[in-house]
Amino acid sequence: MKNRILLISLALLLAISMVAAGCPPPDPVNDVAPPPPEPEKVWRWYPSTWTGAGIAWDDLVYLSNYITEASGGRIVVTPTLPGAVVPVMEQLDAVAEGITPAMMIYPGYFGGIIPVLELIATTWGLTPNFWDTYQYVMRQRDGRVFELVKEELYRYGDIVVVAPIWRIFDIVLCSRIPIRGIEDIEGLKLRSGDRPIIDTMAELGASVVWFPGPEIYAALAGGVVDAITFANVICSIALGFHEVSNYWIRQPFFPAGTELFIVNGAVWRELPDDLRAIVSSAVKAANVRGILAYKAEAEAAWEYVEAAGVEIIEWTHEDHLKWRAVSAGLLHTLAVDPASTEAVEILEEFLKEWHPEIAELAGLL
Repeated sequence: MKNRILLISLALLLAISMVAAGCPPPDPVNDVAPPPPEPEKVWRWYPSTWTGAGIAWDDLVYLSNYITEASGGRIVVTPTLPGAVVPVMEQLDAVAEGITPAMMIYPGYFGGIIPVLELIATTWGLTPNFWDTYQYVMRQRDGRVFELVKEELYRYGDIVVVAPIWRIFDIVLCSRIPIRGIEDIEGLKLRSGDRPIIDTMAELGASVVWFPGPEIYAALAGGVVDAITFANVICSIALGFHEVSNYWIRQPFFPAGTELFIVNGAVWRELPDDLRAIVSSAVKAANVRGILAYKAEAEAAWEYVEAAGVEIIEWTHEDHLKWRAVSAGLLHTLAVDPASTEAVEILEEFLKEWHPEIAELAGLL
């Protein structure tokens, strides 16, 4: 009892001393709930690519799902078919002008306005595989070619290049008529969207036109063109080209190249660092997925084409060399401004160092 009285007395003395010292009494308990936190901003992206089927489309779907899930829904990415947001040939301007936040573009379609893009789209068919393409773009001269690409795109508009998409193209020529070698090219009516093929085919006497991918099936079926190039065997099957063409040339006109995942600069700068890292990681993961998928599916796809009644044509080694010689002889035409001229020089340097047999064919040695 005495202890209790002593504690109460001490408490009273402490309170009196605090008042005497000018210390305010403690605030009364606040029963009002704090305001709810501001909802987090959600970014919504609707990227397209150049095709609505096959590995490139699957990569875009994978990449979109990755970003949406890894960001916890802070970036909701909905893949859209080519032309659903803007026509394919307007994808670059749409991102530059902020009409849409992001796209996965094929650079070869825009080489006419940014010439250096032609060099990374396909490396003019002169790098034998995707790994060599990677070395040329990202390693030769410490990755100078990729830096040139980023600089030129930013100069063109407010565009950030997140990363390249490494693509095994292995472009197939799908034809209504047999094209068994160089001698069968003259007079051919061809649809192509890739300048190395367009320029080389024209040099060899073909008449070349371009129209978007979704129009190819009908054009082949109706005989508007004799043949087309668009994608590898897997994408070509997915788009049904085996239904409207009887002859496919297996030996690719160019094996590998790149696409680019681009984001509007204002949108990119607005993203916090963790979301930027998620987007970059998604592109890297999509690269692995796409390369593994192609390696796993390509041979079975060729077996499917043959079983469907398509004749698979392989050119002779001599004819393939003739094709490469004509194509290599046109490489100088890509050097039209400082950036593309430097990229051509780096490609020539790469070929001399790593593929002297191709460099000799191109007249570089």
